[in-house]
Amino acid sequence: MRIADVIARAVSVPRLAQFRPKTAHGERATSDYVIVQVRTEDGPVGLGEATVDRAWSGEDAISTESLINGTVRDLLLGANAGDWAEVAARLGRLTMHRPFLRAALEMACLDILGKQAGVPVSMLIGGARRTGIPTKFVVPARDPETATRIAATAAERGALALKVKVGIDIAQDAARVAAVREVLPEMHLTVDANEGWGVDEARAALRRMDDFGVAVVEQPVARHAWAALAALRHTGRAAIAGDESIWSEADIVTAAAHSALDIACLYPGKCGGIRRAMTVAAIAGAHGMRVSVGSNLELGVGSAAMAHMLAALPQLSTAMPADLIGPLYHEHSLVTDDSFVRFDGATCPAGPGLGVALDEAAVEHYRLRQR
Repeated sequence: MRIADVIARAVSVPRLAQFRPKTAHGERATSDYVIVQVRTEDGPVGLGEATVDRAWSGEDAISTESLINGTVRDLLLGANAGDWAEVAARLGRLTMHRPFLRAALEMACLDILGKQAGVPVSMLIGGARRTGIPTKFVVPARDPETATRIAATAAERGALALKVKVGIDIAQDAARVAAVREVLPEMHLTVDANEGWGVDEARAALRRMDDFGVAVVEQPVARHAWAALAALRHTGRAAIAGDESIWSEADIVTAAAHSALDIACLYPGKCGGIRRAMTVAAIAGAHGMRVSVGSNLELGVGSAAMAHMLAALPQLSTAMPADLIGPLYHEHSLVTDDSFVRFDGATCPAGPGLGVALDEAAVEHYRLRQR
């Protein structure tokens, strides 16, 4: 399974206007990604996806495409795609600071391994512990009427849990959550401030969230405000989750030292790959933290990788279902079958490797060309 070629294509896919996300970090009409193919000598082709966002991770589509098609390709030619330690060591000569790029290449190598062995990726990372994956649909930080309409639509299509985006303004945030709760009195609710509140605002907001039966408050304050996060754990009844706070094993140790979080939100891209995300999850569990899987609104390939990880993860929070929902927000997922992602939950794609195939016509249609 020696690597014969590595090909990256930057794409930009429109988000559906009906559900277009809006958070404390802002909003955009499109999402950028890099689709990766790793070709082996007379063997399978592996698929990967980097969900790139300069504001989130510092990685953008055009530079990632250029880097993979140039230096990364040259570094990886001849490497054994089935030996991630070798591939990672070669990547380490270039950079240790592009987790989404590394995750995309690891996805592709796992896809190759699974296809070669005729088994799903979940079998390569410990075996599937579950077939059904509980998920939550995310309601954007829009006016109460719009948020309620989106929440009701998601519920009609089968959603069993919702995450409402907050962190814009306490009064507006409370009005939005109250409106959703009024329309859906039995719905399991979490909220996500995306670092949008100050410490005093967060303290007041958490008390308001108790009024609406919110189970989890995600990232209420800035990512490294550890003392504030720890104090907020004693403010209301909701569990405190960290997403922007948690990227690595060191972040888990720091969070544990401050007793800052109840739940750690992880996903392959942010951690630099599925294997490392599972290692971080294990360390979180050892420190008494529950684990949830967040999202950068992955398309079909990235969502498939998340599904396999979710199937195999030993530690999962029941209070905070996964954000395995990216294809539901986009005009196209760039795979031929994304039916494993639904409003009422997700499953692992069937078949060896990641279990998905690229829709080549769609990839070319959404190509992001350099100007």
